[in-house]
Amino acid sequence: MGTTYTVDGEPVATLPAAVGVYRFYGDGPVPLYIGKSLHIARRFSQHLREARSSERHRRLLQGTQRVDCTLTVGDVGAQLLENSEIKRHLPLFNRRQRRVQRPVTLCLTANPQHFLQAQATPTGEYLPQGSGHHYGLLRNAPRARDYLLALARREQLCLRVLGLESGPGPCFARQLKRCLGACSGDESAAQHNHRLLAALQQIQLAAWPWPHPILLREDNAPERTQAWHLVNQWQYQGSFATLRQLPRTEGALASAPQALDLDSYRILLRAFRQPAAALFAYFPQARKRTEPLLNNNFAGSADEPGLDLVQA
Repeated sequence: MGTTYTVDGEPVATLPAAVGVYRFYGDGPVPLYIGKSLHIARRFSQHLREARSSERHRRLLQGTQRVDCTLTVGDVGAQLLENSEIKRHLPLFNRRQRRVQRPVTLCLTANPQHFLQAQATPTGEYLPQGSGHHYGLLRNAPRARDYLLALARREQLCLRVLGLESGPGPCFARQLKRCLGACSGDESAAQHNHRLLAALQQIQLAAWPWPHPILLREDNAPERTQAWHLVNQWQYQGSFATLRQLPRTEGALASAPQALDLDSYRILLRAFRQPAAALFAYFPQARKRTEPLLNNNFAGSADEPGLDLVQA
């Protein structure tokens, strides 16, 4: 096949047996494929085996002339780097994560009769902060409506008071005894709202709980290396080998705002939920720029709000 190997552009004899991100290049500057692995050399061998039975892998390897790697301190850094590069380069052979995802969330508001209704609301550049009334992350408004319809059927909620069905009198589901009667006066707004909130509790969004950016320190004890992953409002803003490399002004943090990326949200939420996560408050312009977080708002929780809602 005549494939050459490089690490950050420098030629090497073999692929590294280490964690990091790897890229398959053809004869152009844009990668054909970007992946990450805890053991890059082993993962490349898997690609070779998969090419024996997969036409897609066979075409990828036939077009590959160079494999370039970037080593990372750990798996979190590899995941974040892989995701950001896929979004930037849109490699031909990466099917997942190619497009920047701008999901919607379900926002609850009360109608004049005090019944809570869920509206699909774009997340914009960050998740709503300090609000407990946003639930789930879905790819678009039609997906959000489909989810609400399924939820209403499962929990016997009323489509009429949820704003998903119009017309006078009891809703159609009430006639089939699939609604507990919020539309006919047999269930109060308080009762219906309580059941709706209970059904949505498992997908309540993890709003950004801090008034400042966060540093997630990732350590590789055997190699005596570490990386500092900078995050603000769930936006991944880069990884740094030392604290001295971090941006030193608030303006630098906001210089390149991006739409909320669902994949990076998933990666970061899982990392923050690790009991041993090393999190630090970051104050770029203060004399003491970092301060360990003594209370990790997410540690020890097994739930991942909203992650199971989004379908490819």
